[in-house]
Amino acid sequence: MSTHYRLYPPFLYVQEEQNFSDTWERFCCTLLNLNHKTDEVYVRNPPEQGVDLYYPSAKIAYQCKSIESGKSGDFNVSKAINSINAARAIQDQLGWEKYILCVNVAISGSAEKKLKECLPDIEIMSESRWVQLSRTFYTETESYFRKLVDIPRKRVYDAIGNTFISQYSDQLKAQLDSSSFDIFLFSNQYDKTFRVSVSDKFTVNDLLGIFRHFFRLPKSAEFASEEIRVSLSHSLVFNGRKTPLNKTLQDVGITQGDVVTYWTTMVWKDLHGQEFNGDVIHMMVGDMIHKTSPAIIMMRKNNALRKYSQTIYKSFKEFENTLS
Repeated sequence: MSTHYRLYPPFLYVQEEQNFSDTWERFCCTLLNLNHKTDEVYVRNPPEQGVDLYYPSAKIAYQCKSIESGKSGDFNVSKAINSINAARAIQDQLGWEKYILCVNVAISGSAEKKLKECLPDIEIMSESRWVQLSRTFYTETESYFRKLVDIPRKRVYDAIGNTFISQYSDQLKAQLDSSSFDIFLFSNQYDKTFRVSVSDKFTVNDLLGIFRHFFRLPKSAEFASEEIRVSLSHSLVFNGRKTPLNKTLQDVGITQGDVVTYWTTMVWKDLHGQEFNGDVIHMMVGDMIHKTSPAIIMMRKNNALRKYSQTIYKSFKEFENTLS
């Protein structure tokens, strides 16, 4: 298990934050205070007007731009320039004298040129600088990064052999031998990231079968005290979209170093009424016409899902423990 210094989700995160831009601001604020040996740098409340963080005694304004994809090409220089212009409008009021752009990717030469044309004295702290500071202050920043767990290739072979019929499993193993690469596997139900070898010839359904064998998540559970039954459905999410089961990884564009999410959706049923489909991010609730009030149903549902989530987490943890 190791720390993998990638400055985008799911590698960089703050448990309390749902928005990555807020995570990036908090991360930058922490490292800047550590680097300057101060506690003065603070996150400004909205509207920030182009200044996300401020260091009063040094009169330094910081603009934080986070690229959630982690791809340099997705950096929008126009938005950064708009923020610079907004910051200029409050320069006399705030009193800043130095302006620094904090960004989690490398900036292209053409983007840097445009930024300096707008503000010649701008300083840019990009990806390499933040990684360097993260390593320097390893202890203090450790909690910002999900730990990376490597899954040995032998475990992939074992999962294939135990999941699929003999002839098909031999085919998948041969594909892994002939064209393999590593991807990063994240789950919406666990706090670690896994690195695993796959083949671009695998279908999405093949990959889900391998993952199901790895983690052995519970199929369903009935919580008698809550009068709620919960089961799971699984999908593979890439670039924010669920991928079709019959497509190969090559078809959906998954390549070396990409992040895929093993998305686990909890389907729950009130034993007095109908079934609902909800996941961790968004609960989809229909009209509830039951013998008990909606508030009571939701309370029972929340209790059941919390217990079920603990069981799911335990399954992931048990698998991780077998790798050590």
